[in-house]
Amino acid sequence: MSIQLAFGVTAGPGLSCWLPTSGGRAVPGGGAHPPGAPVAVGPADADPEAVREATRQLALLSTEAAGAGVDLGGGFTSARLAGAHGDRRDAVLAALQDLGADGAHRLGDRTAGLVAMFGPSATKRVGAAAHTAVEEQRWAALRLASAASDLLGPEQLERVLDLRAPDGIDPFPRGAASTLAEHLSRALSRYQRPRRLALIISLWDHVCAQLAERRQRKRLAASQTRVDRIDKLRERYRVHFDEPILQHLGWAFDDTPTLGAAARWRPPNWWTASELRRLMHDAVAATALLRFARTLSDEGLQAAAEKHRAELVAADACLSGNARTKAARRPEGGYSHPARPGCYVHQLVEALTPERLAGSKTQNYVEIRAAMARNYGVVVFDTVMEVLRNLDDQPLHECWDTCRPWQAANLLEWRAAVGYRRPAGSWEQPPLADAHADGPKQPLAQRLAADPDAAETPHDLLWFADLADALAPFYGNEHATVRHEQSAPNLDYDTPVRSVRPPAHSLPLAVAEVAQLVMFGATPPPRCGSWAELAAGVRADAVIAEASVGIFPIPPEVSGVDKQIVADLAVELGRDPRQLSEWSSYMGNCIGYPWYADEARRGLCVLMALRDPTTGRIVANLDIRRHTGGWHVHELRARFNDNVTPAVEKQVKQWVDDIPTPALPAPEPLLPVPPVRVRGGSARRSAAGRLPAELTRALTVAVEQELASVASAQRTYVTLARGLGRAGQPADFDPQAAVVALKRVGSADHVELLRTALDAGLSASTLWQATRVRPLAAAVARLDPELREYDRLGTLTDGSPLPRTLRALVRRPEIAPAHAMDVVARAVRTAMGALAGDDALARAVARRPSTELVCALTIATTCWFPSTEDNSVPVSEPKKTTVPGFPATDLSDEHGPWQHAMTAAAELGAPVELFWERVAEHGLRVPATLLGKGGWPALWSRAHR
Repeated sequence: MSIQLAFGVTAGPGLSCWLPTSGGRAVPGGGAHPPGAPVAVGPADADPEAVREATRQLALLSTEAAGAGVDLGGGFTSARLAGAHGDRRDAVLAALQDLGADGAHRLGDRTAGLVAMFGPSATKRVGAAAHTAVEEQRWAALRLASAASDLLGPEQLERVLDLRAPDGIDPFPRGAASTLAEHLSRALSRYQRPRRLALIISLWDHVCAQLAERRQRKRLAASQTRVDRIDKLRERYRVHFDEPILQHLGWAFDDTPTLGAAARWRPPNWWTASELRRLMHDAVAATALLRFARTLSDEGLQAAAEKHRAELVAADACLSGNARTKAARRPEGGYSHPARPGCYVHQLVEALTPERLAGSKTQNYVEIRAAMARNYGVVVFDTVMEVLRNLDDQPLHECWDTCRPWQAANLLEWRAAVGYRRPAGSWEQPPLADAHADGPKQPLAQRLAADPDAAETPHDLLWFADLADALAPFYGNEHATVRHEQSAPNLDYDTPVRSVRPPAHSLPLAVAEVAQLVMFGATPPPRCGSWAELAAGVRADAVIAEASVGIFPIPPEVSGVDKQIVADLAVELGRDPRQLSEWSSYMGNCIGYPWYADEARRGLCVLMALRDPTTGRIVANLDIRRHTGGWHVHELRARFNDNVTPAVEKQVKQWVDDIPTPALPAPEPLLPVPPVRVRGGSARRSAAGRLPAELTRALTVAVEQELASVASAQRTYVTLARGLGRAGQPADFDPQAAVVALKRVGSADHVELLRTALDAGLSASTLWQATRVRPLAAAVARLDPELREYDRLGTLTDGSPLPRTLRALVRRPEIAPAHAMDVVARAVRTAMGALAGDDALARAVARRPSTELVCALTIATTCWFPSTEDNSVPVSEPKKTTVPGFPATDLSDEHGPWQHAMTAAAELGAPVELFWERVAEHGLRVPATLLGKGGWPALWSRAHR
């Protein structure tokens, strides 16, 4: 009986197969064995000793190599049973790697092996190039050439076989050449052969470059002192940093001051500038040390010395000899390394001379000092950040010397020596406020735009961003991310950059990504000069872009406003998260946070930037939402969440109000409602039938349109309804059923459901947003004004008892789901009002506060006073309408958040008609449970992020 082998081969008459076992015995291969198992094929009557030796030789081969028909001696060859993956080219390639150039003759006829690998392109010259690749063990090039043989000619294959990867880099560590061949065919078959070759070579270079960069990052991290030693250095640095101010404290008193005296003592006005100057010098030294350490790891000592000597010399000038001596003096039991990075910068400057570089001990001496670069950078960065945060809590006149502006000559010398890594003309961070009249008032970029000779000042904090950029490579990032804020930039150097595509860590992975997108319908660009351009073109293809979850849906009536001019500002629509992140980086607000992107992705809002057409700078961010009757401004904020000018606000709101809404489709004619037979035999029309037919038709159509966008709110209600389960088993409702179940729950049960859900992690802001979805109220608002004048139609939206006609209307199948959602939304808000002072609601609100929710809870707490006296804290003084915090607000501002939240506070159950009376007597009061560290200012600031 013949035995089926892999790749269409059959073991003929007189031959048999044996499988090796762990015990060294040979098992006949004719029974039930795993598909693709390696076997030894030889004479059926072979001597048992010969079979045993053949199976021993077979065990020395990899499973893939066995399918290549390797000579095992004694008339035996290797093979695989039917069912093996791949094809014969994979087997031959694996066998060559197992056998090497010296054992290649065991594969039999050389021409057959070449044809298996390269098909019709297997010429003598291709065979010679392949033999050279095998001798030099360039297996990645051999596998790539075999995979590309279906697309390239012989001369082109020779080019591929000649490719060489950098030492220690393997761009094809695993994967089958047959699979890669299929993926290459999908990606490149539409191009001509010369273009295919260029793209394949570019693919090789692209993957090798990424692998080399990955290896550099690992080597750089390994070159540094362990992270767990940072705390030791931090303590040494803190003690040294505090020494001067403790010394001044001692000078201020004749003897040892008491704790109270020390607490009341204030350092001189110039002290803050002095401390910041020291920190700037340390930041410059740490930056120079970090840059030197990176080049040392990547390129070696000689290259690092040549590139960075001038930089190190400029940084060394920031620290005097006396300061170095104090920083290097080790206290008893202290950390062995100096307190300040400038000490090691100075030692490197002395070591990087031609004479010492020639010595054998210099390498180790330099590496020990460069190994501390990352830890010094982290400690200095954290200290600068702490000092800058503390500036917010001090009056300006107590922080700065009003006799002269803060200056630092060393900064100008440093810039003259090293220049700018971040373009100074794009640095938009507001400078630190200086009490002196000559202190900078505008960002560096704006000063340079007005005067190209304007000088950088330490207030600009660009030196701080340089430190973060120098730290970033040690955490796998090319540079730090920056979000400008009013007091100090928000710099992030250690958060891994999220990529929308997997890294190309091998040739098969890089090609598979493109091939899969092509398989899904993307079209490769007709012209591209490199693999990176090809991959980018495929990703950007319209078919993929439309299916991408990262792109925000823009309604047709809004998509046309892009580039329009409003209030002398150009409109730019937000279309993806990356765009929002770029806006947030400049604006210093939270529009780049995932919450806004999620809202935009779900179609709940449209985000815009309003730019100055002349300078291109963003003046304001705009969030518009579609509620009742059209589009309305949800948020309009200038930079750092400041208010825009009243004139701009008025024009923008008028423009948004004028954005057209799609016309309602013509309603289909409804069948007349049949009469209902009632007791007594009289036939009367149903209650709903007495409503104007035009009203019923229009409301039905409007409700259907509103219900199309309630899925998100329904999912939130599913979470809330899980508490209706029994015996510890959460209830499992579909979205519509969850709303109906909640509609039937009483007020007390709503409170308990709400408390349970909040304790389980339900976001209060998410729930608040869900309760804003009122499809029936929105549908009523969309009706023609004449229809809305129908008697008592407003009771559909305000929770009042319904007359008989409207009770029948809301029971109609088309309208009942919308009515249920409106009822549940009002009930949930009433339950939130009942929990206004509860810890469960407070924790949920504090996790991610929203402006409207905080305002509504504060208004309700104020209206309920004095019953809330024990659980509330005053925010403003009696009879004052100005509310402290950033951004500043006014209770009486009709366009402000407080007036907008009045209706919401009433839905919480608050007697809002008493609000102004309570404010006049007791001031504005906030639930004490909402306030954590930082009090009201911190809560209000977080609510506006």
